[in-house]
Amino acid sequence: MKKIIVITGASSGFGALTARALAKAGHTVYAGMRETAGRNAPQVQAAKDFAQANNCDLRSVEMDVASDASVQSSIDQIVSENGRLDVVIHNAGHMVFGPAEAFTPKQLATLYDINVLSTQRVNRAALPVLRKQGQGLVLWEARAPVVAPTRTLHRTSQRRQAWMRSP
Repeated sequence: MKKIIVITGASSGFGALTARALAKAGHTVYAGMRETAGRNAPQVQAAKDFAQANNCDLRSVEMDVASDASVQSSIDQIVSENGRLDVVIHNAGHMVFGPAEAFTPKQLATLYDINVLSTQRVNRAALPVLRKQGQGLVLWEARAPVVAPTRTLHRTSQRRQAWMRSP
């Protein structure tokens, strides 16, 4: 059965690849990304071109996971256009390199906001829809842990995200 899927952080990398693969498999996929009319406009056009070339349903949606209003608006748009939402894939995230002491508390807070709190923003918008439907699937993309002293901050924010998923 064709699913309605939203993927956060889908302007490039794993998010973009996943969006394309799922769209080619016959699903309606919303590639969530910020600044769709600005710096990500080329990625929006690339998604349109891919959809046309592969005769699939891949759509870009403005979704800044750092903004409650943006997230809510994008989920509302998806449900309005399709009458439902079936799958949420959390992919948005930032990776930083460097020794932990090189980062200011503000930089660390920004990292946690994107890697941890953004999933809660999306869940707050999407989970009521899934509950009302009586079904749905929420997935978190997780990178394999790498033991390196320069990835401490990224690894801890990813571990926090894993803790949030625990039953």
